[in-house]
Amino acid sequence: MHKIILYIATSQDGFIADKNGGVDWLPQPKDEAELEAVGYRDLMSRIDTIVMGSRSFQQILSFGDWGWPDKQTYVFTSKPIESEKPYITITHHSPLEFLSRIKERKSQKDIWLLGGSELAKSFAQQSLIDEIILTIVPQTLGAGIPLGLNLDGFELITENPLIDGIVQKFYLRKE
Repeated sequence: MHKIILYIATSQDGFIADKNGGVDWLPQPKDEAELEAVGYRDLMSRIDTIVMGSRSFQQILSFGDWGWPDKQTYVFTSKPIESEKPYITITHHSPLEFLSRIKERKSQKDIWLLGGSELAKSFAQQSLIDEIILTIVPQTLGAGIPLGLNLDGFELITENPLIDGIVQKFYLRKE
């Protein structure tokens, strides 16, 4: 089975978005070296599938061109939304139903659980997240959308200081 990797950033007080759902507080990498410093390029080489919730999807659409036309993306929603892009599929399945439907795919690559918090929690509640790469940005938001993920079922493997006070923690699901 493919690994489900939650690769996500939070503020130091645990929020993935500000009180308006915005993420403009996240630092933008200035060059390829900074992008690699947070492990993004490594993640992209490991995955061929992205899963996300509908709010994350709507927000990403507002940024402009779709950043991953070479990856199959599945958007989890209970709302009637559509996509005309062949690499974006809307799904109304639970995480467990979804995984049972795609397990026959031929790829051996992993799956990026992009977010948001509700989808991450639903995957975690069913013990479907194998690995968490949590990037903590040294900003305090005070309010917003919390990640709110219980990490008791995970073991902290490494904690690496990155650039500008950013820390990245790697967790694996306990067996």
